[in-house]
Amino acid sequence: MSPRRVSRLRTALAAGVVAASVVPVWAGPAAADHDAPCSVGEIPGSEPLADTHEKDNAAFDRMHVEQAQEVATGRGVKVAVIDSGVVGVPGLDVLGSVVAGGAPNTLLSGHGTIVAGLIAGPNGVAPDAQVFSVKVFDAEGADTAQGEKPVTSAGIVAGIEAVMKAFPQERFDVVNISLAVPASDPKLKAAIARLVELPLVVVAAAGNREEDDDSDDSTFKGTPGNDADVYPADYPGVVAVSATPPDDGDPSTFVVPNMDTDVAAPTVGAISANATGQVCVVGEVATSWAAAEVSGILALLSERFPRENPKQLVARLQATTEGAGAPQGPDGEVESPWTGAGVVQAHDALTRQIKSGRQGRIESTVAETRSDAQAPPAPQRVDLFSTPRAILLWSGLVAGSLLALAFMLRPLLRR
Repeated sequence: MSPRRVSRLRTALAAGVVAASVVPVWAGPAAADHDAPCSVGEIPGSEPLADTHEKDNAAFDRMHVEQAQEVATGRGVKVAVIDSGVVGVPGLDVLGSVVAGGAPNTLLSGHGTIVAGLIAGPNGVAPDAQVFSVKVFDAEGADTAQGEKPVTSAGIVAGIEAVMKAFPQERFDVVNISLAVPASDPKLKAAIARLVELPLVVVAAAGNREEDDDSDDSTFKGTPGNDADVYPADYPGVVAVSATPPDDGDPSTFVVPNMDTDVAAPTVGAISANATGQVCVVGEVATSWAAAEVSGILALLSERFPRENPKQLVARLQATTEGAGAPQGPDGEVESPWTGAGVVQAHDALTRQIKSGRQGRIESTVAETRSDAQAPPAPQRVDLFSTPRAILLWSGLVAGSLLALAFMLRPLLRR
């Protein structure tokens, strides 16, 4: 979990470009069309629609989630979802809920349900994990004149306080915040600081880019001069998750450059559930969905390695990515503002032999050998005593034969 740099040489022009490019973390540009798409507009009371016909999960395939689920499924793990509220759709275990912001008896957005489904739904990363819903806003396009509440720093703070209040009883392992605001708030920063002191992992979205953003890419490379402000992902101790497009596409088309990005995850093709109960497929490259997937992988890690602390679990997550690996250097920064340490690999994270200190510093790691990889031929043993051994063996056989012959001829020689 990389600390935020103390000094950033931001120019006014670059800051303006980035601020205009930070959008709701679920609203990234579409990358693919699917039947039964996941949609935040599908809410309870909407017309029931048919489930998706998609069988393949391209996003999970790239992260080797199915193989990881042979090792762990998230059983016994609890994930708090700070979002728009979660509907208990079939196959999703919602252990409890609390309203920290927004209308208490109305659900106006399916965002939280999609997030929870990606984490722990029947088609999610950790299908046996439990989720705890913490509602902090009503809708993305909230009508404030009608008393509806949008995403705000104050709402996220209220959600964090609700999680900390419930923690002594629920003992959460992971807190997912697939939300973002573009400006730092002292109260939000303080709330996050208190939250990360608990023995749990906090995951947040690293920020999307506007679909119609036509800023000059030559001046928008994710350097310290135009590093995006995305909170709470940018606060110390938070696992900031970016998203990657399929087929090794350019992530800069979809997400903002964020030097606090820790890891990334593919999202297109992932299967979740709309708030209507419909099984749906993700069609966007969006950091909101990516953060949910990484929360699911951390739920698997929590089950698999119950004695490891949050820093050790995150170190394991970063050390096994499809990319640069764990951050190096005294400031703990990663090289890529788009993908951080790289695309997460669930199976490798659960099976690679890794030893890390209590502060999350990797001491040793042994790379996984995949079943589809050809093993190198075994080295030939060099026997330095092969020739002498052969001489002794044959000498022994000859001597034994002569002794046996002499024993047989002994009666004849006596005559």
